[in-house]
Amino acid sequence: MLDFVALDVETANARRGSICAIGLVVVENGSIAQRYSWLCRPPESIGHFDGFNVGLHGIRPEMVAGEPRFSERLDHALAIIGDRPVIMHNAGFDTCALRQACDAEGTSWPTLRYGCTLVWARRELDLVSYRLPFVAEALGVPLESHHDAAEDAEACARIFLAMADKRGSATVEEFGTTVGARLGELRSDSWRGCVSGSSQGLVAPIVVTDAAVDHPLHGQVIVFTGALSRRRQDAWDAVARLGATPEPGVTKRTTRLVIGGGFTGDSQDEFMTGKAAKALKLRQKGQPIEVLTEFEFEWLLRMAS
Repeated sequence: MLDFVALDVETANARRGSICAIGLVVVENGSIAQRYSWLCRPPESIGHFDGFNVGLHGIRPEMVAGEPRFSERLDHALAIIGDRPVIMHNAGFDTCALRQACDAEGTSWPTLRYGCTLVWARRELDLVSYRLPFVAEALGVPLESHHDAAEDAEACARIFLAMADKRGSATVEEFGTTVGARLGELRSDSWRGCVSGSSQGLVAPIVVTDAAVDHPLHGQVIVFTGALSRRRQDAWDAVARLGATPEPGVTKRTTRLVIGGGFTGDSQDEFMTGKAAKALKLRQKGQPIEVLTEFEFEWLLRMAS
């Protein structure tokens, strides 16, 4: 049975935790049942409003002045979500925003199972861009006011319903299994993305030793952790073509660690996976491991195109 809740957040500034709006859309048995749109006061320590963000969503400081704080809105949202899976478009951003907002207000992270229509659309569709408006248009989903939290949440819900219908999936879990991307999990002290990070079943590719030696990844030993937008095997194959060696775990050989799952590289507080923690310890001992975000990794791949 297709029961889930679609979620979207908007932020007051470039700090992901500065949540000022939450949109929820409840889907029951494959049909939209309820829709919620809430403003909230972002965490005080990171709650200033930037003109760029205001220009996107139109939410101004005076509009949230009398609203409940983020933590109160989150409690209400979690009561509605219950034990249903949550669907987001670019879940790496939204789950990171939830974590950072909770940290800023000194509250525990929520417990959620979640999927990402951005990740899934990249596996199911062939588009020039996988931003929400492009995916919505490709699937015939209306999106009248992008960056309105409830509008975006409803578009996300309809996008997933369209993809699940094409696959004939009866549940969110079944769809994730079918496309090879398990649901992610957010817990009070840890998280993992909705793309499997397991190295089981990966095939070590042949490293192209005569690849361009001037490419920044040539000769590196690369490990991946967290959710990536591309399949892990595809990432391994891509770096091998550039003359790099992919490996499943961080060791004394590792020279590059690519962290997915919405990692931005802004703070070591975001190094939440076991591989990332091990890399930090090795760096403290003098091993020259460089950490890359998924965006930086993809940019390096495009250099070779």
